[in-house]
Amino acid sequence: MFNELALQIEKHLAKGSNFAIAQVVDRIAPSSGKVGDKALILETGELIGWIGGGCVRGIVIKEAIDVIRTKRYRRIRISPEGGSRETATYKEYVMSCQSKGTLEVMIEPVIPQPELIVIGKSNIARKLVQMAAAADFRVSVMATEADVQMFPDAYSISDIVDFSAFKGLTNTYIIVTTQGENDERSVKEALETSVGYVGFVASAKKADDIKIYLKKEGISEARVAELRSPVGLDINAKLPSEVAISILAEVIDHFRNENKSEASCCGSKTSEQTSVVEEQDKFSEEYYINPVCQVPVSKKNPKHIVEYQGEKVYFCCDGCKLSFDKNPSQYIGKTV
Repeated sequence: MFNELALQIEKHLAKGSNFAIAQVVDRIAPSSGKVGDKALILETGELIGWIGGGCVRGIVIKEAIDVIRTKRYRRIRISPEGGSRETATYKEYVMSCQSKGTLEVMIEPVIPQPELIVIGKSNIARKLVQMAAAADFRVSVMATEADVQMFPDAYSISDIVDFSAFKGLTNTYIIVTTQGENDERSVKEALETSVGYVGFVASAKKADDIKIYLKKEGISEARVAELRSPVGLDINAKLPSEVAISILAEVIDHFRNENKSEASCCGSKTSEQTSVVEEQDKFSEEYYINPVCQVPVSKKNPKHIVEYQGEKVYFCCDGCKLSFDKNPSQYIGKTV
């Protein structure tokens, strides 16, 4: 099991996927989970490995998804007595399974370093690639006549703007630094991807002109609004190296602060937010929120299914079903 889990972790790291690792760190018998048991949880809610069955599995999946979202570890305690203590990194749950054991599980996020795609071969582009690589970004370059001598720190180099080789584009950032060389086409193709952060190095006037062009070319107003230009934190940068620092600082700030964007503040969904909604939809297709304990239950493998008012209600354990059977109306309104 350990070797299989290690292979799965390597696989998802190679894909650049976000996931969480949960491990049982303490236990009071009886419980099916043992100290050292470990599982990998994907953003879709899929769990690979073993940390216990029944309500434990559902609670861990629920918390792991939030751990991935917040990029912050969390320790959870599941016990018969439950508890109300809750902080950003600790939470208590009632053990509703009939075993009535106690488990403590540590859940940690695994968020691969971002991938940075730099379009252009300007001096700013060269400095940005150098600094981003030093910050452990996986950096790709797209520019006419670009080569390894020009960008020795780049992971990959292409002499055309082509995103077909990039799969998933999770935690990916695109910076267009063409500075007069096919600006319009480069920005348009970057915005046609699903990447949530596209920056364009330009003056405010040039940025306004580009946005007018993009709308004429059929790019939606919402997507055009997501374009960050001028790009970079305002540090009064003058030199190419200083501009590169300001851009990289903004990218890091965006990545480390839950991918918040200006567009989300204005009420429109970014491409990243759309991706999150899609993942949530996949989760809803596969899992049902148990109305008693409010934890996810796999629709493929529930302990019980009850028909109530024309709706299927799924349960992870006997205890939750018994509580529901006694007074269904008390719980059904809590279903989400």
